[in-house]
Amino acid sequence: MKEKSNFNQAMWLGIGQLCTFAIAFITAPILSRYFDKVEYGTYRQILYVYISLQSLFTMGLPNVFAYFIPRLNVGQQKILINRLTLIFLVLGGLFSLVLFLSAEMIGELLNNPELSVGIRLFSLFPLFTLPAMGVEGIYTAIRRAKEIAIYHIFSKIMMFLCIVLPVIIWHVGYRGAIIGWGIASFITFIIAMYMKKRPYVKVDVEKIPNMYREIFSYSFPLTGAFIAGFFVNSADQFFVSRYYGTQVFAEFSNGCFSIPIVGMIAVSVKSVLLPLFSKADATHTLDSAVVSYNNAVKKTTTIVMPVLLFCVFFADDCVVALFGKEYLNSQYYLRMYIIRDFLQIFPYFAVLMALGYSKFYMNMHILGAILLWILDFIIVNVCGTASIIVLVSSLFHVLCSLAAFIFIYRKTRISLLPVNVQKYIGKLLLHCCICLTILFFVRNMKWMQCNVFMLLIVLGSLYYTMIIISGKFLSINYLESIQMLRKVRRNG
Repeated sequence: MKEKSNFNQAMWLGIGQLCTFAIAFITAPILSRYFDKVEYGTYRQILYVYISLQSLFTMGLPNVFAYFIPRLNVGQQKILINRLTLIFLVLGGLFSLVLFLSAEMIGELLNNPELSVGIRLFSLFPLFTLPAMGVEGIYTAIRRAKEIAIYHIFSKIMMFLCIVLPVIIWHVGYRGAIIGWGIASFITFIIAMYMKKRPYVKVDVEKIPNMYREIFSYSFPLTGAFIAGFFVNSADQFFVSRYYGTQVFAEFSNGCFSIPIVGMIAVSVKSVLLPLFSKADATHTLDSAVVSYNNAVKKTTTIVMPVLLFCVFFADDCVVALFGKEYLNSQYYLRMYIIRDFLQIFPYFAVLMALGYSKFYMNMHILGAILLWILDFIIVNVCGTASIIVLVSSLFHVLCSLAAFIFIYRKTRISLLPVNVQKYIGKLLLHCCICLTILFFVRNMKWMQCNVFMLLIVLGSLYYTMIIISGKFLSINYLESIQMLRKVRRNG
């Protein structure tokens, strides 16, 4: 029964993630077609500012729910949730105030005067978004994943209805979309407050000794890593926005997106590997954990690599199908950004956290952030283009991965990228590239000149037929995803 319960929890979390990714994935193409590049670029700049600053104002606190709740009784859980929600409300107010007061400065910094208007319009909404945080952590801890899935689906549907539909029906500009974003956030806030209270309606609060000290002693070390991550992840967005204009930023934003299936699989693998390595480290059985890690890498690569390489070879068709011909230049950013997606196959972050090497992770990103900002500054002032900035950023993530592998090997004498895994990945890469090269020539034949959506469906079908059939002769099973799902269901 426990195994069945574990599977059901994972299944509902997966359904919620799938729907979230799907709705978010179709929103950008629709807005790209209804906004001009300046409007769309301004809209994406506002979201960039919000998402970047959010990690600073939340201070790692959303992770507190999932960490502490399993360790507390229900009375203590209730007071923890109440106090954290109050903290988020205060932080949300501070966040809103900072956005409102710094709107002019941000507009000047990102070289878009219109941005200050949009940010002031947006500035009220952190009052709703931050206190709503923690629902997923709470319901995961009390093993009610079905309700999380429903909550995620509902919130994303509200976002779609309030943002996208007014744009389609009434042709409102980006300001109308921002107002719709706020309305959806307020509705989600009301639902989140109800969900936080619902499991504890008839529960009396019970004090937690040194509660605030415990909370912040856990969250503050994470804050350093989040701050470093903020500077790393915002570097390319800042320089492209400031030095290349709103229209180029719009193309950049549409090209630099993560393939949904990659993120979904990566999150699942990380959630499994972190407790696995943590337990293995405590029981001195790291060798067995590494075997599981290598198997996970192989299986993940088998699923993800064919998709990523298809997007590399046919990036122009993918971009046109999603965003329209106006965003054809986004193909260059997509090809380079896919390097980051590929690196998610190797979840070194989970291993570092599980083994207690969070300080190394933080220091690596602090040093990397300094170097990345210096390099980007040199690029924009010498001869660089926006594409080079994205390439440098992607190569930086490659170096971070290599540094993590070397560090873990020196500390544990365990390789996270052994020769057998390298050979398997190389074989997979070569096989997919050969099939795609053949398909690339087929794509340019006259009889393949058709609607871009139909073209991608035909190409995708031919591609997977080729690799599945020919892969059997190379001992590569591209149906691994289906087999993995069946195995999980059977074994829990």
